[in-house]
Amino acid sequence: MTADADQRAARRTREHWEARYRQRETPWDDGHPWRPLHDLLSRFAPPGGRIVDIGCGLGGKAAQMASLGYRVLGLDISQAAIDAAERHTTGSEGSLEFRRANFLDESPDAPFDLAFDRSVWATFDEAGRAAFARRVARWLAPGGHWISLTGCADNRDPETGESDPRGYPRHALQAIAACCEPYFEILEVTRQPFGATPDTDFTAWVTTMRVRD
Repeated sequence: MTADADQRAARRTREHWEARYRQRETPWDDGHPWRPLHDLLSRFAPPGGRIVDIGCGLGGKAAQMASLGYRVLGLDISQAAIDAAERHTTGSEGSLEFRRANFLDESPDAPFDLAFDRSVWATFDEAGRAAFARRVARWLAPGGHWISLTGCADNRDPETGESDPRGYPRHALQAIAACCEPYFEILEVTRQPFGATPDTDFTAWVTTMRVRD
């Protein structure tokens, strides 16, 4: 892909998400704390550590992490998402900052202890997922961790038995490993509810990884 084609693709991606947030078509952003987060951070992030929330959306999970005593930077490609996140988290506890950025083109001011994404990695094609994993590794301090959620390929509609449309994008474990293992050691994979509403209570893979030396 040429540089011009890359720029056009990036612009289309930015415009797509900008439109979704401006039109409030964001059913995945359920506004509820994610219950497994406290336990995961207590095991894989140092107390008071620096966390980057990639594709932070409306900022709820970033605010949840900040309330647990972490220093959190929420990034999103959509300015509308960042504006909404700042409004929705006014008065939140802890150290919390939001910034509009294309994560794939940015470099951190200082390395982070942990990266978190909630079905952001999963939205890319295979080449894009590998590039995303490589970029996450560059954002992390030595020994840093990445916690990533994506819809599980085993999701089924409870009434029809067909693939559950709420669970997209869906990935098998092999696809996660293929993109991430060149840069990360996979420490733990669990099945958890993606969210807490009828639109988001499908099964997710929660993959916890440590950056390779």
